[in-house]
Amino acid sequence: MGKHSDESWKEDQVIIQLSHSVDNADEAVGRARTNPTEERMNEAFEKIEKAERSCTNAIQSRGNSKPVLELQARLTESKDKLNQLH
Repeated sequence: MGKHSDESWKEDQVIIQLSHSVDNADEAVGRARTNPTEERMNEAFEKIEKAERSCTNAIQSRGNSKPVLELQARLTESKDKLNQLH
C-alpha cells in the first residue's frame, strides 16, 4: 500500500472534519427534537451552521465528490428536521 501524498491526506482530513461536523449537527438536532428548549434549538442551529461551513470547505477542496454529497444530504435532512420544530 502506497503512502498518501500530502494533498490526498489533506483531502481525507477535510472529509473527516465534515463527517464530524455533520455527526455533531445530527446529535444536536436529536437533542432539540427530544427536548425543544431554546438553548437546545440554538445549539442545533449553531452546529448546523458549523457543518455548513465545513461542507463549503469540503466542496472547495474536493468538489462534489460522492462522500461530500452524501454528507451534505445528511446535513440537509438534519436541517429539515430542525426546521419542522421551528
